[in-house]
Order: sequence, then structure tokens, then C-alpha cells
Amino acid sequence: MSDQHPQWAQLVVGGQSYEGRKILGLRINTPTDVNKPVMFIESGIHAREWITPATTTYFINELLTSSDPEIMEMRDLFDWHIFPTVNPDGYHYSYTRVNYGSSSNPCNYQTYAGSQPFSEIETRSLSEYISGLENMLGYISFHADAQMLLLPYSDSSEHIDNYDDLKQIGDASLRRGYAVNKAKYDGPGTASEILYKASGGSIDWVRYTQGTRLVYVYELRGRFFQWPASRIHEQGDEVTQMMAGLVSEARNLGYF
Repeated sequence: MSDQHPQWAQLVVGGQSYEGRKILGLRINTPTDVNKPVMFIESGIHAREWITPATTTYFINELLTSSDPEIMEMRDLFDWHIFPTVNPDGYHYSYTRVNYGSSSNPCNYQTYAGSQPFSEIETRSLSEYISGLENMLGYISFHADAQMLLLPYSDSSEHIDNYDDLKQIGDASLRRGYAVNKAKYDGPGTASEILYKASGGSIDWVRYTQGTRLVYVYELRGRFFQWPASRIHEQGDEVTQMMAGLVSEARNLGYF
């Protein structure tokens, strides 16, 4: 995409994986517009959530090719940094080792958090990339397949200072998405309110350390993580409209 749209898209590297793969993303902006608010999107942290890299790539394509005036304006408003697959090793593994069974390893591979914060090279290098960004207005993390919209903090029932704004913006986003496919999402709310308490999430770290004001996890659809490729466009159109709704309501509330 960076080759096809060099006037807008620049290939960037957010770090590397344990196995040496690059964590690749696209920066969508014009070279002269360096002072725009930053919007950061990541997906594919959980490798089995295949719909998230596909949807994020679809959204990138919409930003770069859509003739819809609202989508074109959304592209122009921000300095976008978008990373479709931030766990490239896991993504590769999930496609090549599809028949593995149970494990006797006492460290549960689904919940083990590491020996310490940023113990893994992927999160460590990506956190350094994020910390180097200035004027980051928004941080979006795509997951699947719970169909809900989550706000920080995930490990606490405490509400952040702009919780009501985030909820209003999130409601507007979900309404726009519902109009596309009539898919109902739970929330917006914190994970501890509508799901369960969880620690170590990217949105909590971004909000706490970077002070980013617009921070969300979108749990997309997925049907037990097996969303058919023939319906990627369906989820992609939905997410594109969700993002447009988010941007519109955030502007109405004076966030930019």
C-alpha cells in the first residue's frame, strides 16, 4: 500500500519479534503535515483473532482509496500510525500449527503475563515506538470476538476523568456500526463492568503513561475466532463507520 499511495502512506517499523520478524505498520499522512493529532491503531496482539489484522488492513485501504468525503476528511484530520499485526510470530504460528493439542506446561499459554512488564521484545519495542509519538489523541486496539467496546481501566472499577465523554463517543461509534450490519455490541464500559477484570492491557498502559484521551478496545465479531474470509468486507465496512462515528463525536465534544 505504501508503494501504491506514496503521497499518503509510509511503511514504518514498530519493532521486531522474538523470531526476528519486523512489526510493520503504515503511517498515513502527508510529509508537510507534521503537527496533526496522532491516531494509533494496533491489532493482532492475540494471534488467533484472525479477523483483526484483516479488518485493520481493510480500514487502511478505505482511508487510502475511499471517495466518501467523510472518510477522506477522516484521513486528512490525523497523523495515522496503524499496525495490523503486532504479534507476527504468533500470527504465523497460528496458521502453521493448527492441530496442536493440550500442553503439560504449567505456564498457561493463554494467560501468562511474562516475568515482568515488557519482558517480551514485541511489547517492549512497540512501547518505545509509542512513547516517541507526540500529540497522540487516540489509541485503538482491535480484538475479537466478544462484540463489545471497552474503556480503561480494565483492572479497576474506578472511572477515569473523561469516562462520560468516552462513553458518549463510544455510543456514537456503535450506532454508526449498527447501521451497517445490525450487529449489536455491548458497552461501552470498562472490562471490569461488562466482562471481567484484566491487567496488563495496552489501553491501560497508554492512558496511564501517555495521557492519551481517546482510548478504546473494540472487541469485534468472529464466531469463535473463525470468521469466514468472504465476510471480511462486512466487518471492515462496520469498523470504518465505527471509526467515522468516533471521530465525528470526538470533534463535537471539542477533542480536536
